[in-house]
Amino acid sequence: MTVKDTMIVSPSKQINGENLEQLTKVHGYSPQWLATENGKQIYALNKRVEGQNTTLLVLHGNALNMSLQPWFGVLEALAKTNFNILAIDYQGYGLSDGEASFSTMMNDAQLAISTLNKDENVYVYGLSLGSVMATSIANDKRVAGLIIEGGITNVAEMVKLYQSRRLLGNLINVQLDNKLKFDNIAALKGINKPILIIHGEKDNNIPLSMGEALYNASSHGLSELYSVPEGGHCDTFIKDDTNYLPRINKFIQSVSAER
Repeated sequence: MTVKDTMIVSPSKQINGENLEQLTKVHGYSPQWLATENGKQIYALNKRVEGQNTTLLVLHGNALNMSLQPWFGVLEALAKTNFNILAIDYQGYGLSDGEASFSTMMNDAQLAISTLNKDENVYVYGLSLGSVMATSIANDKRVAGLIIEGGITNVAEMVKLYQSRRLLGNLINVQLDNKLKFDNIAALKGINKPILIIHGEKDNNIPLSMGEALYNASSHGLSELYSVPEGGHCDTFIKDDTNYLPRINKFIQSVSAER
């Protein structure tokens, strides 16, 4: 069996209107549409702070959409920072056009960063599978650092996880579509930029060992590992709400002070 890049994503077109209204009418996000090269429309939420040139580019994981938990909760929490924020729903997710796949997620991340101003200091926040999208654009000159939560290491270990949970049936021998080849460990070793690794110690989707491996792949002196004892998968905003935003703020301030 060949695993295609459309097979590993789990998008939802269901929209929680109350949550979306909360983000736009209470927390200051403005809806924005980004056009792909083939004319598809990507739904984005953009929060701008006057006089601010530090931007968080938020790339969520492979499931659901921005109006649903946990991605809604992440955006709601981040709205309390004083940074600009740009978040997207990939093609096939939520209100966005197109068909969901790993390769379109990669393309959409590139599209999102291309819309930001040339003088912005960008911190890419990749959650779960979004960690791959984050590392794929990390070499952009505007990227000052990465924040990775519930991140994965490489495609080989991802396949092992899928097999262990029988998400690929009972197949032992699995062939991968070439579009699925990725290695976050190699990517992080190849960039000299600080990373903040956030990982729940009780994450049953992506083990803490993967987060630790991502942290160990970075040689930058400002890189940090922020493990959350009660944290599950990408739920730090609620499981450690006391420290979540202070840790992100402290990381960005430390990196910005060195630039």
